[in-house]
Amino acid sequence: MTMAGNATRERLIAESMRLFGERGYAGTSVADIEAAAGLSSGAGSLYRHFPSKQALLAAGVRQQIDAGQHLLRLLADADDGAAIPLRERLIAVATAGLRRLEQEADLNRIMLKDLAHFPELLDLARREEVARVHQAVAAWLDAQLGARSDGQAGTGRRDTEGIAAVLVGAVSNFWMLRDIFGEHPAGISEERYLASLVDALMPSLPGVEKTLEN
Repeated sequence: MTMAGNATRERLIAESMRLFGERGYAGTSVADIEAAAGLSSGAGSLYRHFPSKQALLAAGVRQQIDAGQHLLRLLADADDGAAIPLRERLIAVATAGLRRLEQEADLNRIMLKDLAHFPELLDLARREEVARVHQAVAAWLDAQLGARSDGQAGTGRRDTEGIAAVLVGAVSNFWMLRDIFGEHPAGISEERYLASLVDALMPSLPGVEKTLEN
């Protein structure tokens, strides 16, 4: 494919994801996407690059999943920021998670509105996006706290998988409500919310009083 063809393909992906996020999949026509991408509306230009609107959606979902690497890189480097108090490290990770959600706003909106109609894409997003982030956060917590989770609460060991689910879920909920209303409906700023979330989670980390000294 030529450079011009690649550029057109990228415009189609970007504009389709934006329109799907704003209007929904069913509410966005092929002609809408062509016009937004600077092509002749209704001329079938999209089909020179993708066999169908659904194929374009699949390409957009995959591209946005692949693009969100900053948070995973941060989590993979367990030693990065080790001299910073644990509370500040947790806030930094939560903040990075929120930035990732903002970066992938179109994908998140599409997951909420449309992917139930496309089970294969929904499963792809579950495995490659949502589950992967949860696993990375749990592994990061294990590394920060110097222990591995056994996946069971109430055993005296850290259930980092459960804690990761709470952390990721709470950050995602903040993003969703702010995306819907323009700001969190309680009027709580991002900084206050994330600080309060981390403060609520800290007591659930056994032995945390030792790590706070690091």
